[in-house]
Amino acid sequence: AKTDPMGCLGAVAASECKVYEYLLKIPACNQTRESVTEFANRCEGFKLTDADKQNIINWRPTSVADVYAVLPCLFC
Repeated sequence: AKTDPMGCLGAVAASECKVYEYLLKIPACNQTRESVTEFANRCEGFKLTDADKQNIINWRPTSVADVYAVLPCLFC
């Protein structure tokens, strides 16, 4: 086991360190609870499933093409 870079978890498995490193690299790494809540409130008028919302939150598309890649059925 390794010690996490933040020093707050103590001893962790190597796989946990890999997951942590991966999460730091994805677009959603710097979102706040408030920004996610605001997004969820703003998209109430759209017919999105909870899974659709989760995909958008996790991948944070920056263009219409990116949204299409995440939610192709939305444009059917």
